[in-house]
Amino acid sequence: MTRKCWVAFAASVTLVLAALLWWMVTENDRRLDAQIRQALERYEQAFARDGVGATPTPPRREGYGRSLGVLSIEKVTVHKDGQTLTAEFVGALSAGACGADYTARAVESEHAVLIVVEEHPHVHVGARACTAVGILNQVTVRLSRPLGERAVLEAERGMPVPSTS
Repeated sequence: MTRKCWVAFAASVTLVLAALLWWMVTENDRRLDAQIRQALERYEQAFARDGVGATPTPPRREGYGRSLGVLSIEKVTVHKDGQTLTAEFVGALSAGACGADYTARAVESEHAVLIVVEEHPHVHVGARACTAVGILNQVTVRLSRPLGERAVLEAERGMPVPSTS
């Protein structure tokens, strides 16, 4: 083979490996998106059947622990504008090597708002052990329109959570 052929071959292999790496790295994102869609669909089906206050059938889960790194929220406070929600959840301290940062987003449908809280653990170096002590944390999300009569769902199982004004 000529040098030109080897360069083309190496470039092709590099491109295939990069695509494979991208596919593997984004697999959890695709699974989380599917989980969110399914949770909203389950709620919409329950709403069509039962109306306001519907409770969807929870998904069947295999094993224990968190589902795809999302946290279950405990309750939601609706601010006066009706579009800003503060969600409470149990997570790690925000400071230190054993802490974590959190991001949140709201995924809206006609009859429900699903709040996704994702944990981003701090990287700790060394042999230091971290305790599994959870503390109450809060995140705030903004909706595209007021909550109104829509239900608020948590992302881990897609179930309604209590909301107060």
